[in-house]
Amino acid sequence: MTDPIDLPPRPRDRLRAVASPWVAVLLLGLLVLLHAVSLPRPLPGVYTVQRATAHLPLDPQAGARVVALPHVLDDEGPAWWDRVDYELPWPQALAYERPDDVRLALLLPRVGTRFRVLLNGHEVAQMGWYTPADHTVLAAAQPHLVPLPSALLTARSGDNLLRIEVRARVLERSGLSPVQLGDHDVLSRRHRLLALWQVTAGWVMAATSSFIAVLALFLWRPLRERLFVLFALASVAHAVRTVMLVVLEPPLGYELVFFLNRVALGAFVGFFILAVQELLGHRRTWVRRGAWAIIGGTPLWIAWVQWAQDYALVRLWAGGLTGFAAVALAAAVWDLWRRRAWHDEARLVTMVALFALVTGVRDFGVVQLGWPGDGDMRWMPLGGVALTLTMGWVLVHRATVWARTVHRLNDTLAQTVAQRESELRAAFQRLRAAERQRAIEDERRRLMRDMHDGLGSQLVQTLNLVRSAPEGVDRGSVETMLAHALDELRLALDSLEPMEGDLPAILGTLRRRLGPALESAGIELRWEVQDVPPVEALDARGVMHLFRCLQEIFANVVKHAHAQRITVSTWVRDDHIVLSIEDDGVGLPPPERRSAEGRGLRNVLTRAAKMGASVRFYDAHPGTGIEFAFTTGRQPPESDTDWLRRQL
Repeated sequence: MTDPIDLPPRPRDRLRAVASPWVAVLLLGLLVLLHAVSLPRPLPGVYTVQRATAHLPLDPQAGARVVALPHVLDDEGPAWWDRVDYELPWPQALAYERPDDVRLALLLPRVGTRFRVLLNGHEVAQMGWYTPADHTVLAAAQPHLVPLPSALLTARSGDNLLRIEVRARVLERSGLSPVQLGDHDVLSRRHRLLALWQVTAGWVMAATSSFIAVLALFLWRPLRERLFVLFALASVAHAVRTVMLVVLEPPLGYELVFFLNRVALGAFVGFFILAVQELLGHRRTWVRRGAWAIIGGTPLWIAWVQWAQDYALVRLWAGGLTGFAAVALAAAVWDLWRRRAWHDEARLVTMVALFALVTGVRDFGVVQLGWPGDGDMRWMPLGGVALTLTMGWVLVHRATVWARTVHRLNDTLAQTVAQRESELRAAFQRLRAAERQRAIEDERRRLMRDMHDGLGSQLVQTLNLVRSAPEGVDRGSVETMLAHALDELRLALDSLEPMEGDLPAILGTLRRRLGPALESAGIELRWEVQDVPPVEALDARGVMHLFRCLQEIFANVVKHAHAQRITVSTWVRDDHIVLSIEDDGVGLPPPERRSAEGRGLRNVLTRAAKMGASVRFYDAHPGTGIEFAFTTGRQPPESDTDWLRRQL
């Protein structure tokens, strides 16, 4: 058994460093600050107009009516859904002695969808008033500061006539919010604050949501976690919704803008609920079904609203979204509390989501239901930014933890691989030593076998000859047999020379050993050996097999062929190295004249197979030819033994 591997220490979760109580205190402090900032308060030199006289110029029979601001035209009858002219009373406290000595301005936090301002019958500002009717103009998307030229003011302040003409769009909450009139510099600062709060914050939210959507999709590719896709979809919907809230003149038709705006809001709420449920591990069936019902049902509901032209349905839908989101969040918190499954991510997301929910409920109550508060100072932008950044941070944190885990696993794997490599290296060394020892043993046994079969056989024959001779030993016979024994010894020693597969060198060594015997038998040895590539199969064993094959072939030629010449040739054919031995003798005998012959040639086939060569027997006309083919690439073809079977 191998020793256990010590794992690197688990990376410390940085969320544990987040002090949840301090986050809660910070969010509560933000709520208190928002409440303080958005409280209606008087501005020096500025007066708020809370009432106006409304006229319907397209319906002369309808008399003028004093209305309270904010005045929402969707809450009136259809006669109010086209154009309304508001006459504003000049504040008695806003008096001046000479018009040239004052710089006055008019601040319209919300008016629309198209409007123009007239001072004493002269137009001083307009937004979309002269734009073609088929173009979409949403003046209420931004606050408007209208400077009042001193040259148009009357000598007596009470004689000034301030008129705001509004062209409405049904379902868009057209109308007029409370108007602020007074010192230009003070209202300019107020206008910058509102623009920063409503417009700049909206673009920041859109940019942040787009960035988080791209980041979530980027992280989803390696992690494949559903949470990232859900939050990416929620962020895309939130970015679309936010952009449509701050653009004055969107390039789309009004009906399509209204539809996409509300559908994006429904998709944002639905996907965000699913993302929070996924993050908190609260996967209640009714919550998922409700979220998908919001996502899928919002387009149908908004289409019905556009057909019915009833703004009460919009309020009902918005209240339903807010209520369901609050119930879903409360259910998730209760489930975590009941299961005691609170963890740092859950605490952080729950607190920020609750903060964002409070901001949304406050804006809905103030804007839609008339709760007390400054409707121009929306809380939801700050809540949305906080929630989006928090979720983005959670996604990045999860990806970071995942990356650290992968790094930790990679380190562990590297240690494991290194340890296994060391073990394999040691095992390989042992195997190589064992293989070397086995090769030495095999070579020793081969040498012993060859010496036994060759040198030993010759020496035994010589010894038997000496012992069995009744009278003196034939000196010539003994000398011949000892010479054969010496040749066998030399062949065994020659096979041990490191020739590295050099076939011409191997054949040259054999020529030195067997050439004299052929010459003594009166046979001419014709040498046509050419340089050929090395043969890998001709190691020490292969060389000995080749020696034995050629020894057997030459012996058969001397004994049976009655030949006068033997030709040894080498060449390259395709991807084979060819060795051929031809004689000009009588050839192999016919089958009827053979009995036990052929055993030597079959031994040639056996030895050729052991050194990876194919053998082909053929008629040399006259004589017999034997061809050895050593492969240099592909597998060698099978030996052509059919001719041998026919001839033997």
